Amino acid sequence: MLKSCLSLLVLLLFATGFQTRAQEGELLAYQLRKGDQFMVEQQSEQQVFQQIDGAQHRLTNRISAKLQFKVVGKQERNYLLDFTFKDLAFSIVSNIQGELLNIRAQELDPADVQSRLFHSLLNTPVRMELSPQGKILEVIGGDSLVARMMASTGLEDGIAKTQIRNSLEQQYSSRALAESYQQMTYFYPLDLVSVGDSWKNTFEGKLEVSNTWTLDSLLADRAVISGEAVISMHTLESGTGMDLEGTQHTRIKTDRRSGFIGQMHVESSAEGVTTPAQTENVEIPTRITTRISYTLIDFKHVQ
Repeated sequence: MLKSCLSLLVLLLFATGFQTRAQEGELLAYQLRKGDQFMVEQQSEQQVFQQIDGAQHRLTNRISAKLQFKVVGKQERNYLLDFTFKDLAFSIVSNIQGELLNIRAQELDPADVQSRLFHSLLNTPVRMELSPQGKILEVIGGDSLVARMMASTGLEDGIAKTQIRNSLEQQYSSRALAESYQQMTYFYPLDLVSVGDSWKNTFEGKLEVSNTWTLDSLLADRAVISGEAVISMHTLESGTGMDLEGTQHTRIKTDRRSGFIGQMHVESSAEGVTTPAQTENVEIPTRITTRISYTLIDFKHVQ
């Protein structure tokens, strides 16, 4: 009888221990394996409103891209991924000047410099190191990617080539790629969490973001996370400065097996001023609204 009671007591203690740990929360993190592949479709629309000489000028920027992420190994606790643009199209339209730019990277026009430049961006992988929480710790190969794109232009050294290089480095250098795509990956907490719990992280760069994330729901196959953020943009490119402040809302559905996103929607709005190059004490009222969606359209998860 004593032995049976002791056995029952031990079972109760173990059950209580497991219950306590379960109540403490769940670990949300990337759980990737070498060979995993994820194909993500990005759709974004950004509208820039400016008051110039009493008239409202609106620029509409649209981007459509297919991005491939392939897990190639691990380094200590972190993951190594090859990131590749498989397709890219973007346009800029002005309500005053009409269409300013329309690029489809897969449709190569050998006679067009811009077409050659962005076609060379495709299928050229860069490597990123990703923490289990999704922070992009390092990108290797972005600077070589910019050099490859510049070589495709065939331009001789001069002002035009320098301006193009500076513009590309703002978007596709190793540092720029890490800052840009960390928004898509970095949202997991360091600690265990339960439904309703919140945690914080920050992004730094041209766009500074202070996020508060909340675990909205948790099922066996997916987690739903929402984020509210304060954002600020302070840039200086080709002599033109931009100072904006605003807010951002994010909603994410992730796959519990791998931790990778299934769907992600980001909406932001920021207001402030633009200071044009070579002007003194001229500030143009500026407002920017942005909508971005990332959708997982194909994946291979190694069991």
